[in-house]
Amino acid sequence: MASTNGELRHVPLGSTFAPEVPLGPTRDILITCHASASGKGKLHGSPACGTLRSAASVKELDIPFGEAVERLCTSCRWPLPTDSPILPLGAAVIDVDALRVWLDRKPLDEEDIEAERDAADALATGEYPPRTAASDNEEDEDDDDRYEQRERYDRARNVRSRRHEHWRRLHSYLARSIEAVAQYPFLAPWADGLQSRLTAVLDQERRAFAALVRPDRLLEAAAVRVLPAPQFTEDPAFAGLGAEAAKTFRRAWHEWSHRAISSWRRLEDHDFAVYTVVSDAFGRRRKGKPEAHAAFDQLAADWIRQAREEASRPASAPWQLVAIKAPALPRTHYSEPERDTLTEWEASVIATYQVTFNRQAGTAALLVPHLIAEQLLACASSDMPVERLAPNGNALPAEVLLEQWTARADPSAVS
Repeated sequence: MASTNGELRHVPLGSTFAPEVPLGPTRDILITCHASASGKGKLHGSPACGTLRSAASVKELDIPFGEAVERLCTSCRWPLPTDSPILPLGAAVIDVDALRVWLDRKPLDEEDIEAERDAADALATGEYPPRTAASDNEEDEDDDDRYEQRERYDRARNVRSRRHEHWRRLHSYLARSIEAVAQYPFLAPWADGLQSRLTAVLDQERRAFAALVRPDRLLEAAAVRVLPAPQFTEDPAFAGLGAEAAKTFRRAWHEWSHRAISSWRRLEDHDFAVYTVVSDAFGRRRKGKPEAHAAFDQLAADWIRQAREEASRPASAPWQLVAIKAPALPRTHYSEPERDTLTEWEASVIATYQVTFNRQAGTAALLVPHLIAEQLLACASSDMPVERLAPNGNALPAEVLLEQWTARADPSAVS
């Protein structure tokens, strides 16, 4: 199809389109190629390609894309109009073919497996080495022991972060390939095998990540959301804050609760947020600062106690089946850092409580405690739809209920 657009893009057709990739309607589009005078051998995007240097002469050919694809030089770039249908198809093919990078990777060796086990054991106690009565006296504890403990917990947090990031990255690659096939359904027969294999790898990564988070902490975080906002009352310990006492109190609660409901950590691991708020409020002033810190430490301990009481309260509602579609990571360019819109808590809940996954739609069903279901529903957005499945009771399997929900939410996602 001739283009009236004068702008061109130079694209590596030979390295993008393998012979087995379905081309759909683009197979009949003529592309300009260059070949040796015999017309045999590879087809090139430019007569200046190095492999044509030894040719006695070079001729130019206009060939249907479908006929040329098996002979395309993998080093050349072809000038195509910016409105050529081959360009968006090529982007879709790249999104599907990118799945190969994550397949057939080496399994963990014994050292890696032991590191993951140790990480799970360490993180079960918290983010940092637990303090004991003996460790409160710095002189009584061996420096080497303290250093080794810090190193151990640093390694554990890094193991969890790597697992989390890798699982989210795999999920995003799969989601992009699903979108590509939805845009070009004729790619489905070629893409299906790659997507199926990646789904199995994705589930392995999900389980590995879930082993590094604690369900009880996720439940306690959900309990923080339903706690009533505490009311400020005057206290002599706040005297050093003066007129800023009430404002500091509200800010401390906001910072602590916001971090708590968004995290996979123990509630105690957010105490530093309260400490920072109080320190910022005092600035360089010292008078009354120790008393205020002690009072806010007690407040944080009270909030933690209330959250745990709420989490341990006998459930008034049974566990609930919830459907969710997690967003993919936003695309990044070059060295731009990835920014995940899922919080640590949301990612941990999905990984921990998933009972079934719909590969074609990228949706999942989670079986979660009531408190967690309520927080998930509160987090729902157009980017991350969440809905109860069978709120009035239904004996159908989770897979069927999820497919029904997917069909209602996005009919094009269900074949």
